[in-house]
Amino acid sequence: MTDALARPKHLPDFMAPPLNEVVIGVQFAAPQGYQQIRAGEVWSLFKQRYPQVQELPPLPPAFETFGLPHQHSPMLPQFSLRTGGTHDRFWFLRPDGDELIQFQQDRLMHNWRKVGDGSNGYPRYESMIGEFKNELTELQSYMNSLVPQALSINQCEISYINHIRFDREDDNGFSAWLRFLNFSKDSPDDFVMNFREVIKDSSARPMGRLYVEAALGYLPSGNEIIALSLTVKGAPLGTDIESALEFLSNGREVIVQRFAELTTDQAHKKWERVN
Repeated sequence: MTDALARPKHLPDFMAPPLNEVVIGVQFAAPQGYQQIRAGEVWSLFKQRYPQVQELPPLPPAFETFGLPHQHSPMLPQFSLRTGGTHDRFWFLRPDGDELIQFQQDRLMHNWRKVGDGSNGYPRYESMIGEFKNELTELQSYMNSLVPQALSINQCEISYINHIRFDREDDNGFSAWLRFLNFSKDSPDDFVMNFREVIKDSSARPMGRLYVEAALGYLPSGNEIIALSLTVKGAPLGTDIESALEFLSNGREVIVQRFAELTTDQAHKKWERVN
């Protein structure tokens, strides 16, 4: 694996990106010996830096699959039969709420987000992935203390959520920001758009997907924004932590490159592109 802490020099870079949140995470097989009554023990691994806790419903298991026929029919309600107890998802938060860890029996995620007046700066991916590696290692050591085992990671996910501020009167429409938006008439009152792309490895085999979503949104102040999110999901080559970190770093490169391709030169100037 290449050094995840060294930013690739070929990646586009922005001094003032419109980032609002970044999420990196992994899904793994439920570790042996873990029961929800032990959630406090997991929190104790991170409590010194993340002293606040919230309890939320769990995220369902999710897997990227390839080669299956595309489903044109509407989604039907999903039912499942469970045996044993359900496990909640926990947020472990820093006091200011700008970073948090999400944990449930088969997931660990690390979020950074804008809070308050939005002046808290993005710590950069190299810092986040370094912390996430330490958190995964600590969790693995804890699970190994219950039953000798390593985390068996089966899926990875990385998301960049952007809030693009614009002025409907001064800007030249949404296409001034996003190359793939080009409304022939006046800008619509609202829009929602999404698409996905298969990501292939050097042997042209599917390794994951890029999901792109763009929609008109509003800040609590009432100001309009374009919410643009890019997410990469897929399975790492191996089930170990190093393989997961490699997938996440590759996914980050895909996201940053596609973000630069999907946004305009005018937007890049606004966000102070330096590479």
